Formats: sequence, C-alpha cells, structure tokens
Amino acid sequence: MIGNQPTYKRQRFLLAFLRQLKDGVTATDLQKLVFLHTMTEGSNYYEFVPYKFGSYSFQLKEDLDILQRDGFVTFEYVQDSTRIKAVGDFPKEAFFRIAPERGNALIRRAYREHPYYAINSEITKKLFRGEELKRLSNGKQAYTKTGQVLFTIGYEGKSIEAFINNLIKNNIRLLCDVRKNPLSRKFGFSKRKLQHITGTVGIRYVHIPDLGIESDKRSVLEAAEDFQSLFEDYAKALPLRSVFLEEIYTLLRTNTRIALMCFERQPEMCHRHVIRDYIAKTYQVRSQDL
Repeated sequence: MIGNQPTYKRQRFLLAFLRQLKDGVTATDLQKLVFLHTMTEGSNYYEFVPYKFGSYSFQLKEDLDILQRDGFVTFEYVQDSTRIKAVGDFPKEAFFRIAPERGNALIRRAYREHPYYAINSEITKKLFRGEELKRLSNGKQAYTKTGQVLFTIGYEGKSIEAFINNLIKNNIRLLCDVRKNPLSRKFGFSKRKLQHITGTVGIRYVHIPDLGIESDKRSVLEAAEDFQSLFEDYAKALPLRSVFLEEIYTLLRTNTRIALMCFERQPEMCHRHVIRDYIAKTYQVRSQDL
C-alpha cells in the first residue's frame, strides 16, 4: 500500500469510485457502472468480456477481493447478491460521472449501448422482447463461425480480458496450452485460474505439457540465431511426440476451432509455430495466428 491507499493506480481508482457510491452497490451493478464509465470516459483501468450477466472484468473482481482483504471495502452477502461498500474516513476525491440506473434497468442500458457484451448473457430473454431481443440475438450470430481453423495465440502484453475477447470473437471453442510449465506472474494466465476463466465463458481448456520446451533451454537464448537453432532442434524431435500431435489434431476435428497458446506475442519467437506448421502440413488444415 502507498500510505493508506492501495498499491496500484487502478485499485485506487476503484476505491475512489466506490467511495462515491456512499450507500454501497451490488457486485453486478458495480461491474456495469465501471464498464459504462470506461466506455464513455475512455478510462483504461479495466477491460471487460461478455459474461453470463453481460460485461464483466476478472481483474476488477480480483482487485475487489484485494481491497476487501486489506480493509478498504466490506462485502455484505444479501440473498443472491453481494453488496460492496467503502469503509473508513477518506478525503474528498475526484468526481466520477456514474450512471443513475441500477438493477435490470442498468443491465438493459449496458446491453443496448454495447450489444457485443450481451452475446453470452443468460438473462437477455428476461430483459427484452420483440425487435430488441432479435437484434441482440443477431449480434451473437455475428461471432458464430463454423470453418475449421487451427489458431495460435500468445498472451504477452495482453490482459486476460483482451485475450479472452480475441478467443470469443474468433469463436474458438478450445484453448490448448502448450507451455511446459503453465505458471505466470501475470493475472489470469496460470493454469488453474486460466482454466476457470475460460470455462466461465464456454471455452474448454486443455494442457499438453509434453509439447512444451524446458525452461532451461529458453533461458540461454539471446540472438535470433539462438531461437532458430532451438526451433530447428524442436522440429527434428517432433516425430517423437507424435502421440501428442495426434491429440491436437483430434481436438481440432472434434472442436473445429482451437487455439495453441503460449506466452510470446510473435509466433515466430515461440515453439507453437513449429507445432502449427507440423499439424497444418501433415493434416492439410487451415491455420491462423492471432
């Protein structure tokens, strides 16, 4: 903490936002209020994904838990919701323009203004009728793609929400993690957390560590030639891992659109491009890097 303030700037923003909501707010309403503020004010503290009740930020939820742990906010569990309130004495802070709606009215506004974030909603039919419902349903169809594609994706430089949105917008149905050790200091990308997050948005997660590269082999890489040599050796040894490559092809056939995932932003700097090339050539499938 900095003085008597949270460590990160985004957490300080969230706390100031909550302090303006003096009577507290439900967890669902807070997600929508911060979302609308983000979209209208150009705030870049949080990103969101289309979730079962509309826009949702996993990082925001994580920060709320941290603020609660450190005594800045309280959680009160009432019926089927959680009410969140800032606690303690605090100075007057920046004023935020916060939407006045709450509950279903707030959700309706968020859906109407930003329909992409309603595509995974479980309550759309409860909130809308007629042409509005049809328009939201058609919005979901725009992200329904059927062609078989083997994608690759790296999470370097991405938030978990930006990463998940990339998967959703390409209708990727299964994420295949080819890291040897699926651990990350970046929020959301260690195996257990990533498996949970992908599952909540309807994307399967599979980890195939036998296709990963040992950390000690990557730690000595410096020049482009070092990477090229590593990937050439990896490609030569791929036939010894044929059972795992066949597993990827089986996953592709049964799920139609899957993504090979690792860390590096550029596929050419990651062994996933070697796997991609092998699968694409051996089984004559289409591939695409995200």
